[in-house]
Order: sequence, then C-alpha cells, then structure tokens
Amino acid sequence: MNKGDTGEPGSLSGTPGNPEEVRRVAESRASERLGQWRELGESGNVDRLLHELGVHQVELEMQNEELHRTQETLTAARDRYQDLYEYAPVGYLTLAADGRITEANRLAEMLIGQPVSRLVGHRLSDFLALPDRMRFRHRFARLLAGEAVGAQELDLAPRPERPGVRAALTMSLLIEEDGTSRYRVALLDITERAAMRQDASRLAAIVASSDEAIIGRAVDGVVTSWNGAAERLFGLSAAEAIGRPLGRLVPPERRAEEQDMLRRVRHGERLLSFETERCRADGTRVFVSVSISPIRDDEGRVVGSSLIARDIGERRRAERALHKRLRQLDLLSQVGQMLIMGDQGSADVRHELFDRVRLAVGGEICASYEIGDPPDTLRLGFDRGLSETQREAMARLPMDGSLCGTATRRRSPLIVENLQDCDMPEADVLRAAGVRCYAGFPLVANGEVFGVACFASTTRDRFHEGDLQVIQTVCDQVSAMLERTRLMNELHSREISLKLADRRKDEFIATLAHELRNPLAPIRNAIGLLRRDGAQNPQVAWCRDVIERQVTRMTHLLEDLLDVSRVMRNRIELRRERIELQRVIDEAVETVRPLIDALGHRLTFDLPDEPLVLYGDLTRLTQVLANLLNNAAKYTDGHGCIDVSARRCGDEVRIGVRDNGIGIEPHQLAGIFEMFSQLKPALERSQGGLGIGLSLSRRLVELHGGRLEAYSEGAGRGSEFVVYLPIVRLKGDSAPSPASATPAPIDSAAGGRRVLVVDDNVDAAQTLAAMLALLGLEVRVAFGGQEGLRMAEQWRPDAAVIDIGMPQLNGYEMCRRLRTQPWGEHMVLVACTGWGQDEDRQRARAAGFDHHVVKPVDPDALIELLAGGPPVRGAQ
Repeated sequence: MNKGDTGEPGSLSGTPGNPEEVRRVAESRASERLGQWRELGESGNVDRLLHELGVHQVELEMQNEELHRTQETLTAARDRYQDLYEYAPVGYLTLAADGRITEANRLAEMLIGQPVSRLVGHRLSDFLALPDRMRFRHRFARLLAGEAVGAQELDLAPRPERPGVRAALTMSLLIEEDGTSRYRVALLDITERAAMRQDASRLAAIVASSDEAIIGRAVDGVVTSWNGAAERLFGLSAAEAIGRPLGRLVPPERRAEEQDMLRRVRHGERLLSFETERCRADGTRVFVSVSISPIRDDEGRVVGSSLIARDIGERRRAERALHKRLRQLDLLSQVGQMLIMGDQGSADVRHELFDRVRLAVGGEICASYEIGDPPDTLRLGFDRGLSETQREAMARLPMDGSLCGTATRRRSPLIVENLQDCDMPEADVLRAAGVRCYAGFPLVANGEVFGVACFASTTRDRFHEGDLQVIQTVCDQVSAMLERTRLMNELHSREISLKLADRRKDEFIATLAHELRNPLAPIRNAIGLLRRDGAQNPQVAWCRDVIERQVTRMTHLLEDLLDVSRVMRNRIELRRERIELQRVIDEAVETVRPLIDALGHRLTFDLPDEPLVLYGDLTRLTQVLANLLNNAAKYTDGHGCIDVSARRCGDEVRIGVRDNGIGIEPHQLAGIFEMFSQLKPALERSQGGLGIGLSLSRRLVELHGGRLEAYSEGAGRGSEFVVYLPIVRLKGDSAPSPASATPAPIDSAAGGRRVLVVDDNVDAAQTLAAMLALLGLEVRVAFGGQEGLRMAEQWRPDAAVIDIGMPQLNGYEMCRRLRTQPWGEHMVLVACTGWGQDEDRQRARAAGFDHHVVKPVDPDALIELLAGGPPVRGAQ
C-alpha cells in the first residue's frame, strides 16, 4: 500500500478541493519526491521509483475524475438552486446594506412590475406605495441594527394593469463568504387574502350589527355562530347558544318541521321566507320568518348552514289589524247596501247590522235599546251574547242609573274601559255579566233620540280607536236611516193627505159645477123660451140679453174651472178633426165680439189668402184664441187696437194677437202662464176671471203639438201672444172636411118625435120640455126615476132626456132598466146632468146612454142629438 493509502504527509489524499491549493501542495510534494528519487537513484532503486510514479499518475487521474464529477454535481446543484430561486412561489430580493436591490427573482419582478434590470440598483422603498415607504424604512433600519423583525404587510406602488397589490414582506440577514452582509427579502402576494379578510371583516360587522338574527350551524344542527340580534330575539347569549342545537327553541308541535328543514338543507336545498313559530328563553313564543342556506366546502359538500330569522310578530299584528280593518270597511259597504236595498223601516235590518258590527269589532255582546214607556226607561229591542238570566236583568233599564241610559240622556257616546275596576254604580249590571269594556252610542238624528246601541267585551279591557270609529259610523247611518224612515213615513202620510185633499177638491169642483149647472139649466131654457116667444118689449129683451150673457159667462167659468182640474190631472181629451184656421178665428172672434164692441176696440186682421188646415179640436182651439182675444180686450183701454195675424212658417202657422194695452214688465213674462196668475195692475183692471186662461191655453196648445209665447216691451207698451201650431199638408183639393161644414137646420126633421124629459128639478124639467115643444117635439115630463119608468112604459117615447142625480132611482139605474125592455132597446137616451167629469161620461156609456150632455144644455145641440137616429151604442 502506498503513502496515499496510509495517509502519510506525502500523500495527496485529504488535500483541499481548491485547485490553487492543490497545485501548491502538489509542487511541495513533488520537491520532496524529487529529493527522494535522488537518494534512491544513488542507491540504484530506479525501478521502484518509476513504479511509484506510475501509481501516483493513476491516482492523480482518479482524483481528477472525482474532482470533475464533484464539479458537475456542484454545477447541477447550483442550477437547481437557481431554478428554485427564480421560479419560487415567493418573490425574493437581495438588498445591500443601503437598501438597494442586488438580486430579484421572477415573481419579485411580477409583483413589483419591473424587470430585474430596472430593479437592481434601486431601493425597494421606491417601489412601495407612498403611505408604506416610511414604515418599511423604519423596519429595515431596525434590521440593520441587529433587531429581529417579523413579517410586515405593505402595499406595492400601483400600476395601470394592477392597481392594488398587497404583499407580506419578510426580511433576514445573509453573511457572504467574504464577510459582507446581505439582506434577503421575501414577498408573498396576499392581495386576495387581504380582500377576503376585508370582506370577512365587513361581513362580520354586518352580521354583528344586523337587526336580523344570523345563526351558523353545523350539519347536525349545532350552533357555530350567534350574533347580537339572535341574542335579542331569542333571549340567549352567544355563550349559551354556541355548541348546542336549537331544539329547545322549537315548540313541541313544530319539532318534526325543524327536522324536515335540517334534512332538506343537508340535501342542498334553500328555504326562503319560511314563516314559523319559535320559543324564547323565557318560554314566550315569537313568530319568525326563516331563511336557511346550505354552506359548502371547496369540494361542494354541505358542511353546515346559515339561518336568518326575522321577527314578524309586529307584521303579523299589523296584518291582523289590516285584515280586521278591511273586514270593517267591507262591513261599512254592506251597511250602505243594506240600508239602500233593504227595508229601511225594518228592525230586523238594524239588528243584523248591529250583530255584524259586533263581530267586526271583536265584541262578545251587543244590544240595542228603544225609548220605553214611560220615556224615562229603555226597553231592550235586540241582543246578542246575553244569557237568558242576563237578558231578563237587562230587559228594561232606567235612564238614570245605567250606562245605556247615561249615553241616551247625554246624546253622546259613552266609552268605559277596565269596567271591572270601574266604581260607577251604573255599571253594576254589566259587571255582573262579566263585561270588561263598554261602548254605548245613542241613535240621534235631527235632534231626535231613537234609542241606543251598546257593544261590550268580556275578554279585553278596551276597544281600539278604529273599532269605535266603525261603531260610530254604523250608528250614524242607522240613525240617518231611522230619520229617513220617519221622514218617508211622514212624506207618505202627507202624500196620502194631499191625494185625499186633491180627490176632495175634484169632488168639490165637480159638485160645485153640478150644483151651479142645475140652476143654470132652467135659466138657459127660460132664455130660449123668451127668445122663441119673440117678445117686443125692449126692456124685456134687454133683461133677456143680460141674463143670457151672464149665464154664458158663468158657463164658461165653470168649464174653465173643470178644465183646470183636468189639466192638473192630465185628463183632457181632444176630439181631433181637420179644420180650417179661418173657421177657428171666426168662431173665436164671434165669441169675444160683444166685449170688443162694448169697449169700442178696433179689430184688424192680417190673414193669408191660402187656406191653412189644422188637425185639432175645434172647440179647444177656439177656446185658446177666444182667451187671447178676451185678455187683449180686457187689458186695453177703451177704443184701443187689437190686431189678429196669421202666416205660414214652414210646417207651422204663426197666429198672433197684438194689442196696445197695459203691457207686461219683462221680469213678469216668465210667470204669466202660471196657474191663477194675475199681475198688477191687471188685478185692478180685471173684469172677472180666475187667472187660469193663459195657463189653460198654453196647455191646450201644447197638447196640439204647438207652443204659446208672450212678448212685451214693458208697461204701457202693449203685448203680443203668439200661437204656433202644426198645419196639415194638402194634396190637390184643399177644401175643408165635411165635419167643418155648417149643419143644416134640423127643426123639421125633429118634428113629431116623442121625447120624455125626466128630472127631479121641476124648473129644469119644465123649461126644457117647453123649449123642446117649441121646436116641434112631443114632450112629456116626469119628476123622478120611478115616475119616468112608468110613463115610458105607458107612452113608449122615441127618446128620453134623463137627469142622473135623482133620489130613489137615479138616472143610471133608470137607463139600465129601460134597456132591458124590448121597446126601450132602441130608444135614444141622453144623460143630461150637472156632472161633467170624464168618469161621469164613462159611467153613462156603461149604463147604456147614447149621449152625455152637461147642463145648461144648448137647445140646438140637443135637438141635433134627438132628431138623428140612435147612434152606435156608446158613442158620445
């Protein structure tokens, strides 16, 4: 074995690995060997020396190979270190003692956003955010002073592509081989973690400050987090709740519901706004709205749940109050409908309303009282919720000494709360019934008290304001209904009274007309006899004319009076026919001519040449124009002017009557057509009349489809009344209808006919018989119905004029009996009476009369009826 194997000083084993050192050692040993070789050479041992040199040569080669392998290992290790340094998940920087960067790896470049070429030679603080630069310099100074410094979180200087980078910075001291100090800085990107930490902090603050209970739970339901709102809601502190399940806060009847919710959450289902009930720590219950969401780990597995609970007790109370208010509003609507559609006078309707109010306000008892007899007491009219014993005790209450009586006497609502603690002696009866609160509302309308309605509860101490408003509203409406019912009853009673008065008025007018016609009939007949007699004495003729004029005027007044009654009852009947306008004007002028001549008026006409034909009632239209001419004559001073004009206006004719009389003030024109209207100074100039002519005329014109208008420029300037009437369009022949022709004399045709006059008024019967006899008729007289029947059976007349209002046997019954006889079936029977209403004419037709005439009778008209043959039965 050689020296190298023995470890001798001359051996190369254990030499330093530094090449320079190896060379130095090798040169030293080579010198020593050279000396040895010389000694050996002297001794002649050269072979051994050569062998030794060969061995050393091999040894050197082996060492060289080992050195080469070591060098390769070191190079590979250096490369691996460089890769780890460059691609480490942490940014590394090397700083000199002055803080300047000497080295930087890739991640440091990326975090700072600068290449190594820009980093080296610059201080690290230059690449930090301004607020953090001083903090870093202070910490680096501490490191230079030999202090140990921990990690520091800093913000790097922002850049456009990444405005905010948060990094955790760690610094350590490095001593180089040459003894110099370097400082290694490690940068860890914690931007996301900082944001998450900030979000978590913000979330924690939100959870802590939330008014909603936020609870974290594990999958088995054990509480893991519990915020302040949960403490307030359930009355448990976080220390008492965390680590325990919520089972003790779940009511027994809802535990299955809780288990089902946990099961559904474990399967990943979310529960939103689930309304349920939970218990507080003190045992009271609270209504909550619960939302539960599963919490998952990074692999999506459910590891817990978050629960948000909100107290909805107040909302539930508000909803109940709202629903109650809606029910009350619906009740008020129903009340209005019931009061409108139902029987307003029915007590059942009121009682049903009070019962509905009781249910709407949550009362157990309601009752209504009416004023009793005597009036200082109240009588129970309706109740709900009272037992039989209570009802008997409260059936009658005094005005003094009871709550209901107090409310009635005061005429204002009486509200009593906490009735059981009330010391009012008036409340004794209600206290005995267990009532705890009371509300009494008097039923008052238009100052009159109808009674009182009261509502009470045995379960609460007061009625809410809204309840009292509903009660007040319904009671006001019921009071109005009672007042309206009273007024309707009073109105109905007055209506009945008015109808009765109107009927009595009509009866009075009819009776008055009848009683006045009866004496007028013999007067009219007597005038006819005097005129037929042809008396030559001027005084007698003057008296006859005066009597005739006054009888005619009284007859017109009677007819106008009856026409007023017919107008007011819309009972006027028109007998229409085609008539010429000229005939209407002629007959109207003929009627009024005596008055016009007596006052010396000048009457002028402006009439069309063409014939104008009307379709109307000749008598009524003549009456209208006669009224207008009569007024013009009466209200014009003597020797005035009256102009009558007519002209065609399209399909109408305009008929005007103008005078230069007293005129009409403009403000009086609107009321001149009112019934019984007579204007001053017209009243002072009136020559008789009831003030009904213009009103009646306007109505008659309107019935003909026309209109009547009045014009005047004022007092003393005259007036004009204008009638517009529709005219008949004529085709070809415009001659008037046969009905308008003047009838031929019929005296000769009437001669020889036998006529029986039956009337219990002797004067009327005898004067009428005398008139008919002068006209050539054979007449007999009977002064009663029985006498008339006997005379008719014996004499067998051709016609009979029979009064209606006779004692024992009236005219209707006599007519019926005559019609039952074969010889009386074809007699001409004329009802001659003072009763001239439409009902009277209808009764006459029904009894069997052929004609109905009203006293005083026009002899010529009567002769025309008697001379002709029997008309078709029932004709007028």
